[in-house]
Amino acid sequence: MFVSESPEDPADPAVVAGSERALRLLAESIPIASVSASGERLEEGAQHFAKVLADAGLSTQVWPSAGAPVVFAEKPAPAGRPTLLFYGHYDVQPPDPLDAWETPPFEAAIRDGALFGRGAGDNKGQLLAHVGAVAELLARDDLGVGVKFLIEGEEEIGSPHIAAVARTHRHELKADLALTADAPVHDDGRPVIIFGVRGLLYLEVSLAGAPRDLHSGNRGGIAPTPAWTLVHALAGLRDAAGRVTVPGFYDPVRGPDASERAMIEALPVDPAHLEAELGPIATTWAPQPSWQESPWTALGFQPNCNIAGLTSGYQGPGTKTVIPSLATAKIDFRLVADQDPDTVFAAVRAQLEQSAPGIQVRRTAAVPPSATSPSTPLAAPVIEAVRAATGVEPLLRPRLGGTTPDFIFTGILGIPSILVPYGPPDMNHHAPNEKMTLAALRRGVACTVAICRRLAQEASVG
Repeated sequence: MFVSESPEDPADPAVVAGSERALRLLAESIPIASVSASGERLEEGAQHFAKVLADAGLSTQVWPSAGAPVVFAEKPAPAGRPTLLFYGHYDVQPPDPLDAWETPPFEAAIRDGALFGRGAGDNKGQLLAHVGAVAELLARDDLGVGVKFLIEGEEEIGSPHIAAVARTHRHELKADLALTADAPVHDDGRPVIIFGVRGLLYLEVSLAGAPRDLHSGNRGGIAPTPAWTLVHALAGLRDAAGRVTVPGFYDPVRGPDASERAMIEALPVDPAHLEAELGPIATTWAPQPSWQESPWTALGFQPNCNIAGLTSGYQGPGTKTVIPSLATAKIDFRLVADQDPDTVFAAVRAQLEQSAPGIQVRRTAAVPPSATSPSTPLAAPVIEAVRAATGVEPLLRPRLGGTTPDFIFTGILGIPSILVPYGPPDMNHHAPNEKMTLAALRRGVACTVAICRRLAQEASVG
């Protein structure tokens, strides 16, 4: 397995000092349990990152939103030079299950060449690699580009309010390129550059029956069974091969163009690694894997419907013969260009309501898909900078299988957006024992230093 352990010039003072700063800041930020799912400590998280950016030498503001505060900071560009807009988020996932952590999730712990803690990789560590690099370049009068930071506190719940903030502050957020580090590098450790993301539609559905749970013997056969009705309705959303059956769902889907297909064909696939992660592929419930052509095609250009949670009735030990009075489910759809979350939601709700009269369908997150052309003028310098910083040819990936609010850049602000992940392949994001290796943090700082210096040689295209 290939792993790049150090940048091309490990003695660069800006990289050395920037890495030390980023590590210190990461250790200080982990104890702030800014969990957006429960609304915990979000104001504190925003104020903390505002101070971090102010201490780095940037002009900083905290913008209110209908949800968590948004942090903005900037350093204007020299005349004629481009401006980079760095995006990140200070909110984190819930730490559950707590008993699976080797050390407390909100206490930074360094061991085995990594810093462990919730948010270490997603996204505080990767974001602070940007901050550490920019701070040290500023301190050495070596920045050469304009920089802006947009840091939100609701990314982990679908960024429900960032679009309104972006529309309100469109002028302040003007830039030549948006840059995000919020994912792992390739499975084999090689750097990767990504030109778009899948979108997300997240639903919570519930179906009620009798006013209370009933005895399954005394009332079985005459009482409503919301659990059965719900699972039949959910089963109607997709066929056995995983294809979504909602009318019109695939109508706007746009596949890869020639350049994107060339990227996909160049991406390595390790079937043994996938099977070890996913389990045996030849199963009765998935006889024809949807990614048989290529996992990168499936993850970037094919939408998906997933049951994220399904609950009804008694789940404790032993036996309890009841007809549950309530059944609930959580469903997520990953969407691709050019699917619209509003249109998909209307179609899915209509089908569920027809399949299960009385069902309640609530949308909890909706993020459109987003894409930037690899031919955008500043893409080549970014690729060149990552290559120089790591000593490795970066892999180019058309889409991230996951979701970020990338659409605010490409759709609302009208600027190109590129993702350059810094997290290690095994960073355990959204899982216990989340980590950021010290080598990955240093590589991230090195990449950001190189990107800023390389773009300082370019003219503004905005």
